[in-house]
Amino acid sequence: MLSMCRGTLRHYRELILAGTFAALAAWEILEMLLLEQRAVPLSLTLVVHSLQVTLILAATALALRAWRDKTARERALAALVEQVVVAQEEERRRVAYDVHDGVAQLVVSAKQHVDTATDLWTTDPGRAAGESAIAAERLGQAIVETRRILAALRPLAVDAAGLAGAARRSLDDVARDTGWPVTLVENLGGVRLPPTVEAAAFRILQEALSNARKHAGPTRIEVVLAREADRFHLDVRDHGVGLAESGEARGFGLASMQERARLLGGSCVVEPAPGGGTRVHAQLPIRHGLAAAS
Repeated sequence: MLSMCRGTLRHYRELILAGTFAALAAWEILEMLLLEQRAVPLSLTLVVHSLQVTLILAATALALRAWRDKTARERALAALVEQVVVAQEEERRRVAYDVHDGVAQLVVSAKQHVDTATDLWTTDPGRAAGESAIAAERLGQAIVETRRILAALRPLAVDAAGLAGAARRSLDDVARDTGWPVTLVENLGGVRLPPTVEAAAFRILQEALSNARKHAGPTRIEVVLAREADRFHLDVRDHGVGLAESGEARGFGLASMQERARLLGGSCVVEPAPGGGTRVHAQLPIRHGLAAAS
């Protein structure tokens, strides 16, 4: 009970202070009226009382303004915390989706082929060898998916090589796994961006590449990293089937990318690309990232 009272007093202390000042001002005004009723001529006493009332009213206004500012900051902080919690929950759901529909399915399929190979090993060694090869292939795909999920959860490559290096590595992985031609253009000049900006941009890139692999079936992928004044731009273009056919615009991937950009004060747009395919364009404020990193 005592802690609740203390918390209430801390929250409303500026308001209480403003009320106290207002009461003092009312008292001073009452004293001035009493002096006038006693026919006291305008003198230094009235001037002093007027100054006191003015100062008290000014202090009251400042206390009320401080209380309003603090309340606004508390509301903004509460809204930001709520956004972060929502983003974390969405991230957990995305990971669960990736594990269930990716890694788990591949591992289950591999086990089924291993069981089949075990049953056929004595009666049909040739077919058993084929089943074992399929199981090994499924496990290899599961390893690739696991690495992709881990990279999205904790972009260690960004910490080690910077955003440009991590983007190049991700595109090389995509090219190796899929055989698609990939292109990276960047003008960062080896200069590191704030860690929050690099992490958000890398995860948006990872999500865009993941969506392209799952839905678009592109013939090639182009990525542009650009810095202009105090803003960073990420452009990911896939030459695939496009938004209407893939249904990518309605999936979780878009919401995840937009939320990451919005938490840094930026934006992310997913739209049909000219000539076909999908374009993901994100812009993030660099100064905001510097403030968040400090």
